[in-house]
Amino acid sequence: MKPLMTTAALSALMLGMAACSQSSDDIAMSDNEDSMSATEAEQTTGTDEMAEDDANMMDADTEMADASTETTYLGSSEISADSLIGAEVIGSDGEKIANVEDLLVDASGQIDSLIFRSGEVIDVAGDKGALAYDQVDLTMNDGEDPRFTVAMSDEAINQVAEFEQEGLNDYRLISEMIGTTADLSGSDDSARIEDVILDSSGRIQYAVVTDPAVMDEMRVIGFDRISVDGSDNSKIMIDATVDELSTMSLFEYQERMNDEDMSTDDMDMTPDSSMESDADMEDDDTTSPK
Repeated sequence: MKPLMTTAALSALMLGMAACSQSSDDIAMSDNEDSMSATEAEQTTGTDEMAEDDANMMDADTEMADASTETTYLGSSEISADSLIGAEVIGSDGEKIANVEDLLVDASGQIDSLIFRSGEVIDVAGDKGALAYDQVDLTMNDGEDPRFTVAMSDEAINQVAEFEQEGLNDYRLISEMIGTTADLSGSDDSARIEDVILDSSGRIQYAVVTDPAVMDEMRVIGFDRISVDGSDNSKIMIDATVDELSTMSLFEYQERMNDEDMSTDDMDMTPDSSMESDADMEDDDTTSPK
């Protein structure tokens, strides 16, 4: 009986050890699973935070893109100074008596004088004179070129004192400002001044310059940020960097028509007329037997 009892006792002890070992393994596996779950949770939290950061960066980029793609169109009460160069000056008798040669700007950004050419050969080498801008009236009719009228006769305008230009680069003259490449502040970059926009009273509202980063885009900049550098008026400057200029509003003279805005009246041939034309051709090619 003793050997049998010893064997039974050993078997019970081994079963107990196995149960303890299995329990320890289960606890270890549970701990590992908890550890993995915590790690996965940390990874998920980190991924969420990264996704949130990316979303915030995308929102910021979108806001910057929206700011840089805002577009200013030439308003109904605004006038392109470039379009006024060469305009006709009509006298008191309703006849052309001069052509606009240029516009002279004062230090405050107001058109001070209208520079004209008059005489027998107006378009080629007429006499150059100046009229105060408040002496002339500008007419902008839809579909027509701008023109100025003045309460003067042909003889009277030819008696106006000759205008003398102060130098070849007198940037007070609109014609010499438009088309000029101006230096941007703080760098060797430059931008071309494409136009100057006026209101009906002749006060400059803003300038239009080419974006040096994207040459086919024009940007709007305050006229007060354009200045002449040097006592001899030899250099024109723009108080803006390339980065600043790229965030300024884009400029278009007029809004482009979308395809949806086009009506059938704008088309050369309506579908109905096309169908009628085809039907007529079929009738002409068909002979009816009699």
